[in-house]
Amino acid sequence: MSDRYVHHNLLGGGWDHRQDNLVLLGRHLVLNAQAIRAGGGLGFDESMGAFASPQSVAAGNGGGLPPLAHGPRAGLPPQPDEDWAGYCRRVFGIGDERGLLTWLQSPLWRKTDPSPEGAALRIAYLLDYGLPHDHVEIAMGQAYSDYDSSGFLWEKLNLSPPAHADGEKPVGRRKRPAWIGAVELNRRRAEARKGSYFLPPDEAPFSAGVPPERLRALEARFGPLPATYHDFLLLSGRRVGGGDSGAYADRLDAIDRLARQRIFAGERKDDDPVPQDAIFIGLADGRHPEFILAGKRSDSPVFRFDANDGRVTEVAISVFPWIEAFMKSANAPPPDAVNAPAGNERSLFGMVRKLFR
Repeated sequence: MSDRYVHHNLLGGGWDHRQDNLVLLGRHLVLNAQAIRAGGGLGFDESMGAFASPQSVAAGNGGGLPPLAHGPRAGLPPQPDEDWAGYCRRVFGIGDERGLLTWLQSPLWRKTDPSPEGAALRIAYLLDYGLPHDHVEIAMGQAYSDYDSSGFLWEKLNLSPPAHADGEKPVGRRKRPAWIGAVELNRRRAEARKGSYFLPPDEAPFSAGVPPERLRALEARFGPLPATYHDFLLLSGRRVGGGDSGAYADRLDAIDRLARQRIFAGERKDDDPVPQDAIFIGLADGRHPEFILAGKRSDSPVFRFDANDGRVTEVAISVFPWIEAFMKSANAPPPDAVNAPAGNERSLFGMVRKLFR
């Protein structure tokens, strides 16, 4: 199986009733798509606590429900006093796995594919392939996926594609980027790292690293940091970065406040989606928020939200070239850093090379 996917544990243990239940839910979403639209469409929220209880939904109450909350209406009744967490775990085998919930019902889908058919096909995709490694980027519309164009997935649901399956996708939005497999993506990121050797601009650079206890506090505040950004902060991320860059830890809180105010407080209907747990690390030209994706990831692309038109674009395939560009603009690396001997692992440059090899 391709390394493009992270597999839910159920998928590796043989087919059982929980997979059958997910197929039943997918079929329900498609066959009742018109009624779901008439009732206000699907809701998208990774936390189900704000919606009517499973028992209330089974009785016909509640609207704007996320995909998994349609289970009671798909013929999968809840037990007495069962909450949504217990229901989803028992009926679908889905607990609090963040990736699965993002793939199935992240708020990002409101702007990229809010259709009941799309939600059903993502269920079929999960059952057949597993969870894509770039599921957040796909939900943002920033990575390729064929979940909504694969006839095979309709066969998985034992259904034929309805003529209006794509009818709810926002008109005029950009097409998804071209497909890049994990192997090729990792190669490109590795290529981007070559030559990206950033150094602090003082005589005792390792004193500028963020202490481990401070890093733990940052992750408690912002969520897990991608390993590349985590290691940069650990190595040289404590100095004042200057301007409006959050490349250094002391700017993260200020950048986060400004970015969230600009993106979420003033959100426009046609703005591209931005994850609520995005980690904002800069303001391009002082006004366009730049962010990376939270989570236990080895690396993350860097995205920019254009404050003028609300478009999100990828500005760096990896954290490395983004930080390098920032430090070059600040004249941070010593002039002779690029000429340091590659094998001298006792030199600062050699240690950076070794750390980020």
